[in-house]
Amino acid sequence: MTNLNQTRGDTRSYFFQRVDASGAVITAQPDSLYFTVKKSFNDKNFILQKKLSDMTVDEDGTYHFTILPADTETQAYGQYVFDIQVTQNGVVTTICKGNFTLTPEATWAVNED
Repeated sequence: MTNLNQTRGDTRSYFFQRVDASGAVITAQPDSLYFTVKKSFNDKNFILQKKLSDMTVDEDGTYHFTILPADTETQAYGQYVFDIQVTQNGVVTTICKGNFTLTPEATWAVNED
């Protein structure tokens, strides 16, 4: 399990690579890839989701996506869960999961005028 911390209302980029069982980086484009944040793993509804179409993939197989202020500024502080799920040739694999914590901020968007 991996723990991610994000200050609510901030911009933050995340980077990761897909690797096979031997640890070699997978550079082939998957059919789909999702980064999903929910209140719990049992919830059907997500509070934040980034898809492959929202991400950049470098030639070395590094994926990166950016969480924007609008993605989190209305969410409650606290602990959530996330996973990264990949579909390749009909095979669905969760490559990472863990806790996603939204931490407090002092300067809210309404304070920035």
